Amino acid sequence: MSMLGRRFRTTRLIALGAALGLALVGAGIAYATIPDASGVIHGCYTKSGGALSVIDSSVTKCGSNQTELAWNVQGQVGPQGPQGLQGVAGPAGPQGAPGVAGAQGPQGPTGPQGPSGLSHGYLASASNVAVGQSPAYSSIVALSSVPPGNYMISAQADLEDTGNTSGNCRLAVNTTAIPNARAGVQTNSGTDVLTLVSAVTLTASGSTVEMDCVVTDNTTQAMTANLTLITVDALN
Repeated sequence: MSMLGRRFRTTRLIALGAALGLALVGAGIAYATIPDASGVIHGCYTKSGGALSVIDSSVTKCGSNQTELAWNVQGQVGPQGPQGLQGVAGPAGPQGAPGVAGAQGPQGPTGPQGPSGLSHGYLASASNVAVGQSPAYSSIVALSSVPPGNYMISAQADLEDTGNTSGNCRLAVNTTAIPNARAGVQTNSGTDVLTLVSAVTLTASGSTVEMDCVVTDNTTQAMTANLTLITVDALN
């Protein structure tokens, strides 16, 4: 073979080798994973000479004369830094247009009628009623079937006796005396007029409120007696 032929063959082999090398390099670029899925870059460091090369660790491993290196490895989470200064508030946005008023709803049902707010008065009167002799009280004037509620009570009696007698009168509910609703009676061959005022809350239905009196003899009479009850909203 002539010198020219050998030179031509050598040139073709060099070109073929270069093309093959480019193909292999291209293949490596197409399929290499650098960095890997975790963001780590792998490399090989030659112990003798210090040459460093980057590798795809899923394809290539370092040789026995090389030391494997890895960098860009995510470290531990550092401590949280101090809170930054609050930023300046941004400008307020434009105010929206007022909404359209909704349609008026239907009128609700009429509620139950409330109390009238007016007081209710009860009155009983009596005359020429004999007053009981001690120790038994006798009813001078009474109101029965009084409904539950709060009441102001007022009672007056005009007692008369031909001699000297003493005793007392009281207000009672169902024959039980109302505390602090009592007054003494004293006649000296004449009359004694007394007035009792109190307040009571009745809880039972159909109570009897009365004025009772008792004296030391059996000759005393209540010439007139009046008992008044007025309902109120509350007692303080």
